[in-house]
Amino acid sequence: MKRITKALSLIFALVMLMCCFPSEIIASAAQYNWVGAWGTPAVESGVVLGDNLHMQDYIPAGSTIRTVLTPTISGSKIRLKFSNLYGPEPLTINEVTVAQTGSTDDMVDANTITQVTFNGGQESVTIAPGSEIFSDEITFQVTALKKISVSSYYKKTTTMYTTGLYNAKTYLASSLGNRTHRDSMTAVATRFTFTSGAITYTPVPFLTRLDVYAQDAYSVVILGDSTVTNEISLMLAEKLHKNGVTNVGIVMSGIIGNELLNDGTGLLGKIYGEALLDRAKRDAFDVAGVKYVIVKIGLNDVLHPMLDSNEGKMPLMQPSQVIKGYRELAQQAYGKGIKLYLCTRTPYKGYERAFLGSKDLTWTQQGENTLLEINSWVRNSATSFNYAGYIDLDALRDPSDKAKLRGHMTPDGAHLTKHGQIALTDLIPEAAYGVNRELKNYADIVNINPYAAPAVPETTTKAPANNNNNNNSNNNNNNNNNNSETTTKNPGGSTNVITPPETTTNLAPGIVATPETTTLSNANQIFLDDPNGGDGSVAGNVSDLGSGATMMMAIFAVIATFGMAMIAVSAFMLSGLKSAGPGSLIKGGNGRAKQKRRV
Repeated sequence: MKRITKALSLIFALVMLMCCFPSEIIASAAQYNWVGAWGTPAVESGVVLGDNLHMQDYIPAGSTIRTVLTPTISGSKIRLKFSNLYGPEPLTINEVTVAQTGSTDDMVDANTITQVTFNGGQESVTIAPGSEIFSDEITFQVTALKKISVSSYYKKTTTMYTTGLYNAKTYLASSLGNRTHRDSMTAVATRFTFTSGAITYTPVPFLTRLDVYAQDAYSVVILGDSTVTNEISLMLAEKLHKNGVTNVGIVMSGIIGNELLNDGTGLLGKIYGEALLDRAKRDAFDVAGVKYVIVKIGLNDVLHPMLDSNEGKMPLMQPSQVIKGYRELAQQAYGKGIKLYLCTRTPYKGYERAFLGSKDLTWTQQGENTLLEINSWVRNSATSFNYAGYIDLDALRDPSDKAKLRGHMTPDGAHLTKHGQIALTDLIPEAAYGVNRELKNYADIVNINPYAAPAVPETTTKAPANNNNNNNSNNNNNNNNNNSETTTKNPGGSTNVITPPETTTNLAPGIVATPETTTLSNANQIFLDDPNGGDGSVAGNVSDLGSGATMMMAIFAVIATFGMAMIAVSAFMLSGLKSAGPGSLIKGGNGRAKQKRRV
């Protein structure tokens, strides 16, 4: 009996000891690291009028600008990246602050304004030509999908040589002076936008990335052309958070007009960016915490040589050239230990790409065949080149004409409407962003069936009451027509039910296992325009659900230590006690529900 009493006392003492351990010790296995939470890839902004004549925008001396962006992961520490990558002269930013965005995008919550410093505490920073720099680590709370604002002040006139073109909104204060610590940008703030044909750009001077210091987290980069410079990255982030996945940051790295193999050329060539093969390291593989890169690129490589405005300037692209570029991209990712998922090429029939007010592109079967051959290689041969997998986008094709996108999914034959973006978001398999369970579709979250065309409002015309009984008067008829009351009503009814697309070959996204060995060859250095609207916002803010990793590690540590103590005590007791006869054995443990996974 004395031995039993001693054993129970020992157990009690061990439990008390564990309760006194600091939580930092218990949760020591939790890992914190920098994770990409937002981004816009830098381009050399401006119009090229000749070999030595470029037109650039500038920020007037004494101006404050404010950039509004949406983080995709939560945390209490951040750092900001500023770029002078294409500047021929040093760039000086005289002061920077960050704050929670206010009731309107040009306002901030004054109580949250936080100083951003550089180089160990300096408020001002000068960035050398061709260079980029991170700010110091800043204590500032960000919540996934809740907008924040970065304000910066420029004492001198500053030319915008290096600019992002999407994924944020930037405002210029209408009056001069340092307003980085003010809640208001002034009575009137001018938003940075410019339009070329059907293309609207939202320039983001110098600021290219936000990183968040997060626990047990990683980032996913969506890399490509204008078919991803839309809401897809934010839709995917919202989908993850609504499904309880809060440790993944999504970084948009698309450039309008970008090609896999060639730098942008022509009047606006600079803003089409460097060839993706050249920028992939900077814009994807070196992003903080990146584990997965989703790539949608190559359509412009095929289309640009076919443009009427480029007739005779470049040879038609062969499938083998694009495939060779994919191999080199795969080699870059493999060398970094990053899993690459390649999207199949989407169709373009109906896309005419207006240039100087006229049609610039004619669909040809030859161009379509080139894209189909590239897609065939992606589906069937990518395993030879260290791809983690591919994402099949054939479900976006019009069932009645596979050379077209579904009519309601595109505004112009190549880019995606909101319905198209929702569909593409849900075609990305969970494995492509590191989740090993099937998630609720984004379409179900927002209650939109992307494969059903939105209802067209019904328009009716109703003539007002006419007190004039002279029905023989033509004037009365004309007046009735001119004064008629037009009302619009939505068709009543039915609730959207998400239905799968028509069953055809290769509609489902395919996941290709990573090969164990491979041989890669080097590729020679060999677009789509028009972003599809969007202002960087998602439907509603999502609160940070938290991963619970710290608590789980603490519980695990307590259970493990307690279990070891029980084994030791049991051995001690059994060594001196006689058998008390048969007893019951209680079986227990943690169960795990079956998880679906697309393979």
